[in-house]
Parts: sequence; structure tokens; C-alpha cells
Amino acid sequence: MSLASIPMKDPPNDENRSFTTAQMITKKSKKFKNSRRKSILTTDEYDNSSSEGHLQTSASNTASSTEVEDSDLETTPKAKVDTSAFASSESSETESTTPTELKQRISSEKRRKELSKAYRQHRKLRYKQDGSIRSKFADIKSQPRATIFDAEIQFGSKFYGFAVAFWFAVTAFGARVLLEYETTQGSILRSLIVKLMLKDIWKVAATDLAMYLSTYFSVFVQMFVKKGWVNWSTTGWKLIGVFEVWFVGFFIWFARHMEYPWIAKIFLMLHSIVMLMKVHSYSFYNGYLWNITKELKFSEGYLKKHAEDDSLSEEVSNALTSSVEFCKFELSSQSKEYPFPTNISLSNFFMYSMFPTVVYEIDYPRNERIRKHYLFGKIAGIFGVIFLMITIAQQNLYPIVMKCLEMRETLPLWDRIQQYPLIILDTIPPFLSIYILTFYLIWELILNAIAELTCFADREFYRYWWNSVDWNDYARDWNVPIHQFLLRHVYHSSISAFNVSKGSATLITFLLSSVVHELAMWVIFDKLRGYLLLLQMAQLPLIAMSKTPLLKGKPTVGNCIFWFGIVFGPSLMCTMYLVF
Repeated sequence: MSLASIPMKDPPNDENRSFTTAQMITKKSKKFKNSRRKSILTTDEYDNSSSEGHLQTSASNTASSTEVEDSDLETTPKAKVDTSAFASSESSETESTTPTELKQRISSEKRRKELSKAYRQHRKLRYKQDGSIRSKFADIKSQPRATIFDAEIQFGSKFYGFAVAFWFAVTAFGARVLLEYETTQGSILRSLIVKLMLKDIWKVAATDLAMYLSTYFSVFVQMFVKKGWVNWSTTGWKLIGVFEVWFVGFFIWFARHMEYPWIAKIFLMLHSIVMLMKVHSYSFYNGYLWNITKELKFSEGYLKKHAEDDSLSEEVSNALTSSVEFCKFELSSQSKEYPFPTNISLSNFFMYSMFPTVVYEIDYPRNERIRKHYLFGKIAGIFGVIFLMITIAQQNLYPIVMKCLEMRETLPLWDRIQQYPLIILDTIPPFLSIYILTFYLIWELILNAIAELTCFADREFYRYWWNSVDWNDYARDWNVPIHQFLLRHVYHSSISAFNVSKGSATLITFLLSSVVHELAMWVIFDKLRGYLLLLQMAQLPLIAMSKTPLLKGKPTVGNCIFWFGIVFGPSLMCTMYLVF
């Protein structure tokens, strides 16, 4: 399954590295500290060291780095502002026309033009063309939705009978495989796969619980920021970054150290990646709002201080007023019931951690009650599909795996290459069955069951991925929650934090996804080969090829190429790790 995701639309914040007007004021003031009046604003440059650059707004970094509090803006008698840099005309205090004064006036006019340009760029980031405010979190919006199978394959729909016939066929197939195994091998409950699943199950459960509890570190960091003990812009995001690296590395190492079976190791690894994404989204969502809060205090305080002396130029006044307007909108639009920062609590994070999503929001659409009959059907389906997958794996896949391992140990390379095509063909039927059943198990049954238990109403866990005409469509539609995370926290962040092009951001997104998938293969096979990484990165030239005149406008051909990859790709990848 591909984690890679390419957005369908341009990101709303792909120019976030531009200075806001308030920051431009302070930076230009620092260049002219020999002026007659000194500025109190001393800011650092935009902090691009954070991997979540698109959540670090320039003006909020200005507010977080300045040494001036609101009370200082009101009471400090020595604080002066270099209004000569931005006023429409020079102060009447002096009529000197010395070369130095003339040079300063020319520089002042130049700075005023630069400020106007920065202000126009600033408005493009936060306002749409129609003048309405654009939230940075407008790229993803949750709404009540049902999954495709629930919405379109139900009693009364046109394809309901086909769905019933399909599951009769699946049941008959599973019964045949089960009876054949029972006849030749004995009870399926005593099979090797079942033993592997049950081995060290309580130790694995305790490890998983410890892993989950450790994610509350991110909540305590936000609480410390809320109390003023930690500054998010300078320290908070660094603490989260170090924790995320430790979190994944430690639990992968611990599973290997405890010598858990490979099924337990891959479960812990995948669950740690899911929880990592939850922690990252939660932390940097709230971190962005902390920066917005500081920007609001800074802009309001500066406007209040100079409300009566009329020392601000029109550009500066407009920029600060626009900043106040945007910040108030951004903070109020996140939630009406739990306005920021009242959402920072253990109970809020607990509910978020239970929801089947990895992109944090303060409010999600909820159902009013749990539908018991619906939940029972999903739970029954979970156990039924798992039992069917165990039967297929034990009866059809396990013998092939053992044959591959024997070939690797006994046959020279050339003989393995000669027999390899037959191995792939033998692997395709059971592996494709496991592949499709895994999709149905996770995205239709498990996630729907979790959503029903938590009354989570947004059930768009997948889209029509089976109709994909290229790998771009598949990346978006196969796993919607992961796509949304990569869209917001990898693709958009790469553009804003590193100032890269959209093509480079796409490459970074695919590369990160490929590395994570290769890590999963290392956990399963205990070897690092790079086969899956290369196969997944090969999707990029295939996507480019689909846009050429040869394939563009030919959806049937594109879908055939896509299904060829789905049929052969997983079997090719798995057998390569086993045979070579």
C-alpha cells in the first residue's frame, strides 16, 4: 500500500517564507540603527529550521522573539519607533540637507517601496482573490460521510445483488481452503501462523500500551507552553522533534531486543508510525496557533501604542490591521465550542487518539449514537476476514515462502533467476487475495468499527482507487487519512519550510513514503535490500508517462496499466526479498 500522496490542488501556503509586513518593519529598522530614533523591535529571521515551516508564521516568530511585552508597549518611556523609515514625509524636526541626511531619505523611500511589496505578498498568503480570509487549515475539512461500500453497496442499490454474490463466492472459496487444510494438515487453529500471532501476545500488548501512553508527552509540552514555561517557537518544536525520532527508533529496537515474532514486530512498527503522525499533527497544529496568538498580541499592542501619535505610515497600519483581522479569524474559526487554547487537555488528546484519523482538528463531525447492529456487523466481518486471510496464508502462501527460502539457501543465483518467473506466477493468486482482503479489513471494517465506537462521522477512509488511471490517483485514493497527513505536513511543509518547487515537494513526499515502506520490509525480512523503495520511486516516471500524449485521454489503457502493477507489484516485491 502506498503512503505517497500528490495533492490535487496547489497548496494555500506555498509562499510562507515571505516576511510579513510587521517583520519587514523590524528587519529594516535594524539595518539603520544609527538613525536619530531607535526602534524597539528586534527580531530574528524567519525560523526555517523547523520541519513544520508552514506552521511557523513570520509575524508570530517576530512576536515570540521580541523582548517587548504588552506592558512595555504601554509603559516604557524610552521606547521609540523609527517612524522616519515609513512615514510619507520626513520629520519636521530638522531641515538638514547634508549628504548623510539625504542618503537616509533615499534609503527611507526605498524601504517604503519594499514594505509595500511585502504587504502585497503578505495579503496573497492570507486572503483569497475575492478578499475573503484563507485559513491555513482550509486544505482539509472534515464532514459527515459514509464509506463507499456503506453508501453504494447496500440493500436497494443497483449493485446490491452483486455484492451478495461476491461474498457467497468468497465464503465458498474460504470454506474450500479451510476444509482442504483440515483434511491434510489438521486444525487451522494449530497452524504456524496462528502460533506466531499468539506468541508473546501479552508482552506485545504491554509494549503497545506503553507506546501509546508515551504519546502524551506531546500534550504535556503543549500544557507547558500554555503555562508559559516553554516557548513553542524556540524550544517546544525541538522537544517534539527529538521525541518523534526517539519514539519510532526506540520501539522498533525494543521489539527486536525482545525477539518478538515478525508479525508482532511489524504491528508495533506500523502502529508507532500511525501514533507518530498523530503526535506530529497535534503538536504542530497547536504550535501554529500559539504563533498566531503571539502575533495577535504583538499587532494589537503596537497599534494601541501608536493609535494617538499618528506616527505609523499607511502601509504599516494596514499590515498590522490585516494581521489582527487574520489572527482573530484563524483563532475563532477553529472551534466554537472549544476555542484555542481550551482544547489543550488530556481528554481532548485522548479522544483524538481514538479517532480513525492522523490529521488533528479541534472539532470533528460526530454521530449522535452508536448503531449496535452496524457495529456488530463490522466486528463479525473483522473476525471472519482475519480467519479467511489466515487460511489462505497458511494453505497457499506458506508453502511458497518455504520454497523460496530453500531456493535461496541451496541454488546458485542463475538457477534462482530461471525459476523466478514461475515463483511470481504461483504467488499472484494468494497474494492478490490477501492484498484485497487487507484493504477491506482495515479501511472498511476496522476503521469503520473504530469510527462507530467513537461516533466519528467522517468515514472517507478511501476513494475509488480501483478506477485509478495512474499512480497519482492511486496515491490519493487508496489511503485517504495518510494522504491528508502527507498533503498538509510533508508536501505543504516542504514548500514553505525549504522553499522548494512543487515537483521537488512531490519528490520529497514520495521519498519519505518509500523510506517508511522500506523500513517495514526491513522489520519483516530482517534485511535491507531497497527493492520496495526503488519500485515505489518508479511510480514517479510512470506518473509523468501518463501525462504524455501516448496515454493522456486514454483512461481504459491507464487503468489496465494500473491493475497490471497491482497484480504483479506486491508479488514481485515480496518474492524478491525471499529469493534474492
